[in-house]
Order: sequence, then C-alpha cells, then structure tokens
Amino acid sequence: MGSAAKHVLHEALLWGAIALSGFALFYFFDDLKAALGPGAGSGPSVAGLTAGRLAEDGTTRSGFGGEVRLKADERGHFVLDVSVNDRPATFMADTGATLVVLTYEDAERLGLSPRSLEFSGIAQTANGVARMAPVTLDRVRVEDITVRDVPAAVAEQGALTTNLLGMSFLGRLKSFQMQGRELVLVQ
Repeated sequence: MGSAAKHVLHEALLWGAIALSGFALFYFFDDLKAALGPGAGSGPSVAGLTAGRLAEDGTTRSGFGGEVRLKADERGHFVLDVSVNDRPATFMADTGATLVVLTYEDAERLGLSPRSLEFSGIAQTANGVARMAPVTLDRVRVEDITVRDVPAAVAEQGALTTNLLGMSFLGRLKSFQMQGRELVLVQ
C-alpha cells in the first residue's frame, strides 16, 4: 500500500473515531450528566456504582447497565418510581402487559398531549375493553436502568388508574426475575 493510501486510511479511521465519539457522547449524554454532574463527587465512586450499593429504601442500585431490586408491597405488587422523559411517575410492573401503558392523566402531566393523540388501538384490560393511543417514549428510567425509544400506549380517559410498566420495557432488559418478594431487573 502506498503512502498516499495509508494517509487516506489513517484520516478515515481518525474521522470515524471522532464521529463515533460524538455519537456516543450525544446518545449517553443524560447518563454521563447524571454520573458526572453536580453532586456526583459527593456520592460513591464509579467503582462503587458498578459494584452496586444499597440505597436508603433498601433497594440495590448499580451503575450503567446494572441491577435494580424492587420489593413487593403488602399486596404483592411491584409499585415503583419511574422517570419518563426525565419526568417522574409511579408505575406498577406488569409482565402481562405487552406495552408500557400510561393513564390519560399521567400522559397529560408528562407532556404527551393526549388530547391530540389518536386512540386507534384496542386493549383487553381487567375492567374490559379500552381504547389506547400508541406513543413512543424517548427514555424510561428505573433508578440506574434506562431504556430508550420504548413503545407505549396512553389509555383513554378514565380507563386506567395505574401506569403499567409492561414488556416493551421489561423485555428489553438482559433479564428480570422474581426472587422471593423481590423483582430483580438487570440491564
């Protein structure tokens, strides 16, 4: 290979690495901001995050791609705090739900404008048949686990009282399993 070809190959690899770095920075910006942002230095080290830590509420948290342990409530349900597009909401884990499903009211509070959605889908719920509007959520975060571009649905007004964390989130994890009265999520 001539020196000109080597130079072109070197330049192409260099620009490819720069482009890949830029894409990774853009894609993981929220994760990096959370890890390196204000208050990050006062918490545990990166080594402590990847090894896992016990939070105040007794759940185990890990770093990026880690493990989250959720305890069942007194009725045996897994009710958890979830961040949808960086806004908090309460969900119940539901392996029987195909999608993440939001109540009409929470969808409105989360900025999804349900009045403008087309309720074209039909779902069989415990309370009968309900109409749903398909949406895609940019980011769904449970503690340190983030899943992007999550297919979801918004239930018509009054059809649902609790947001459901269904298989469109859970199925994208490395694993999820019951261990006694705990639900273990692994990314």
